[in-house]
Amino acid sequence: MGPLIVPHFLPYTRAAMRLTRVLCALPLVTAVACLSTPPVHDRALLNNELCVQQLNINDLERAEVYCDLGLEFSPTYADLWVNKGLIKLKAGDTGKAKEFFIKALRYNNEQAQAYQNLGYIYLQEGAYGKAHDNFQRALKVNPDYLEARYNLGLAYLKMEKNEQAKKEFRTIIAVDPNIADAHHSLGVLAYSEGKFEEAAEHIGRAVQLSPDVASFWHDYGATLMELARFAEAKDAFATCVTLDQKNPQCLNNLAIAQRKAALTDSAFKEIKDTNTAENTPASLYVLAKQQAEQGLVDQEERTYKKCVRLDGKYAPCHYGLFKIYADAKKKDAATIACKNFLKYGTADEFPSEIETCEKYLSDGTF
Repeated sequence: MGPLIVPHFLPYTRAAMRLTRVLCALPLVTAVACLSTPPVHDRALLNNELCVQQLNINDLERAEVYCDLGLEFSPTYADLWVNKGLIKLKAGDTGKAKEFFIKALRYNNEQAQAYQNLGYIYLQEGAYGKAHDNFQRALKVNPDYLEARYNLGLAYLKMEKNEQAKKEFRTIIAVDPNIADAHHSLGVLAYSEGKFEEAAEHIGRAVQLSPDVASFWHDYGATLMELARFAEAKDAFATCVTLDQKNPQCLNNLAIAQRKAALTDSAFKEIKDTNTAENTPASLYVLAKQQAEQGLVDQEERTYKKCVRLDGKYAPCHYGLFKIYADAKKKDAATIACKNFLKYGTADEFPSEIETCEKYLSDGTF
């Protein structure tokens, strides 16, 4: 596998509440490619393996010694030229790295890692068309080359071809749903389109898969802020600060989230106290809806139950219980709540709710 480019968001700001991508290169060195120009001397194969081992521990000097020795036995062995290129890439000499990758392709035009690494360099240089072409050539050799597919998606983003980028990221997740960067990138795109629930789902998955990436937690917090889930956003920004204590964006946004969470808690407490004091079905229903918006499902359920105990004919509270039970796949409880709602609710007052409930009873799904 070749270098992997990891995208991160720019800071969330109070004024704009928007996310933007920047690219950060992280070269990764793994096993050598399978295809090579025969015949390859056994000593070249051995020294290539030794070169890779040294690359993996970042001992570039010894890696180069082994690669050069291997080339003395097989000067046209493409995999050795790829690893020579990786040595130069890790050393920051992209010009020489590019020369070695091109030489590898001259000896083996199906060396997928050489195409991937050339694409990586072109992407960093802003030559997005060339980057795109090389990533596609790598995938033509090996469609399962996930790094090349991921970087192809990033190239599409730079070319402002968002739908093509989405397709590549979704393909990666279809092959391996545990690739955090692919989820993160889909979250970026969803956020940019105002699809904040979808963005939170993808970025939330990214932080589960890579909990040690501070920028992921920052971006998760920024997305939760858009959804007014301030307490959760506060926790996300706090995690970001724990991982990166001097991150100014996380520190600033943590303070913002703390203030908003405190204001929300205060307002919610006032609503709760007022509605509980009134102790009417209507006031309890309003309280339950507020609890639902806060994600307090257990409290919401208790409030609906208190509502129907107070007035068993108050249809909205029966429907609220039905939704909770249906979402939790508690079929028996949902069926009872649904029948109670239909018994006391009218089509004039609750047309869509009546239709939903009747459909649930007729097909047994929701």
